[in-house]
Amino acid sequence: MNEKDTNDWQYQIQQPRQAFKDFDALLSEVTHSGVLDMLLREATQSVEDELKLEDQGWIRSGQASGQVISAEERRSNIVTSRLYEAKDPLAKQAIRLWTDYTFGSGMTWATEKERTKKVLESFWNARTNRKILSAQGQRKSSNKLLTDGEVFYALFLGRNGQSTIRHIDPLEITEIITNPEDVEDVRFYKRDWLTQQNQPRTTYYADWTNAKGKAVKDARGNSIQATDEALIYHVTYNTTGQRGNPLLLPALDWIKQYRRFLASRVAIMLALARFAWELKTKGGATAVAAVKAVIDGELPAAGSTAITNEGVNLRAIPTDTGASNAYQDGRMLKLQVAAAVGIPEQYFGDISIGNLATAKTVELPMMKMFQSYQQVWADVYKDINEIILENERVNPDEWYVDMDFPAIAPEDVAQVAQSLLAILQVLPELALARDVQQVALMILGINDTDEVLDQLQKEAKSDPTVALTRVLKRFQEVLRKE
Repeated sequence: MNEKDTNDWQYQIQQPRQAFKDFDALLSEVTHSGVLDMLLREATQSVEDELKLEDQGWIRSGQASGQVISAEERRSNIVTSRLYEAKDPLAKQAIRLWTDYTFGSGMTWATEKERTKKVLESFWNARTNRKILSAQGQRKSSNKLLTDGEVFYALFLGRNGQSTIRHIDPLEITEIITNPEDVEDVRFYKRDWLTQQNQPRTTYYADWTNAKGKAVKDARGNSIQATDEALIYHVTYNTTGQRGNPLLLPALDWIKQYRRFLASRVAIMLALARFAWELKTKGGATAVAAVKAVIDGELPAAGSTAITNEGVNLRAIPTDTGASNAYQDGRMLKLQVAAAVGIPEQYFGDISIGNLATAKTVELPMMKMFQSYQQVWADVYKDINEIILENERVNPDEWYVDMDFPAIAPEDVAQVAQSLLAILQVLPELALARDVQQVALMILGINDTDEVLDQLQKEAKSDPTVALTRVLKRFQEVLRKE
């Protein structure tokens, strides 16, 4: 072994020790010179700047329509929300849970009016609309609303079941034109977009409440009329103004800091893993070179025994990363994300925090939150159905449609069955109500309730015993699973 190899090995052993000595000296110097305070201020300034709400250009007094977020900031928020929803585990989990709890296997509808049923079946089951209205389409719409904060439906109305529904990217809607005397009376939407041939286009659509396309002047005094036949149905979320905000908006800054925190933790672990063992030997460069010659290039098998004497001391370098304290630090950041999206922290990867005793009380606000979100979508689909029915000239007295969302929490089937039987003993006529039958089938795990009830009704007319037997058999199967 030459002198250069000996010096390199000695340097590798002494480098970590010397680095710690240099760090202690530097820390002592900055502590007594006031430099430490300056370094701390610099380290925290960037975080404070990012978390500062009243940033220049963010909140502007006197902004129209009560919008505290500028159009540029809103567009940036949507792009950032889309990026985090696609790449960040916490953001992805939040959106996924909201949609899963709300839609599950999909919303179903039923109506007893034959004319209404025929019109809506043509619209909902049309191949051109399934990307929007099927169970998959419902989930896609929910994800869009939560990620972007708003959904723009374009309705191309036709007769005899030829109506079509599509999504329009919120980033393409650049202006909402309202009645000058009433900001809630939306008349038109301006869309600036590029075709697939990369050609710029500007289109004006009428709002669904302005189906006749009554002209109005925009903020510049120009008279606006629709340039496309589609009607726009606009759904907003997380806002009190005209434009929606992403569900993740109050969490974006905290998600960013949490990602930085985890990246720093990984850097610390990798740095500590660089040196695993420290071997001390008495003597100078010659003794170090001799030890290096013995172990250089030789990796002992796992479980080997290290044999030393008083002249050699082999010990593992402590690699404690302070994980316990870091867990609490990271938890504080994660709690901000959990609070922003309204979901308890045990749903973000750490189930040890939750338990059965607190689940019913802790998760009650989350249940109410998802129930209200289900109602938002029930209102949306009710409006869309009525737009279609009105276009097909169905009598308004026949517009009622019963919409059912999957249960947010699984029901105790046995307990519900006992309660249902007790109620039917007092009010036996309820057994004939289609709504009660539909609820019972959904509890049993049957999603396509309308089709099942129609089939049971046909069988009941021919042979009531067969229909009753099938229901009881299905009920017994469910009870066995419980």
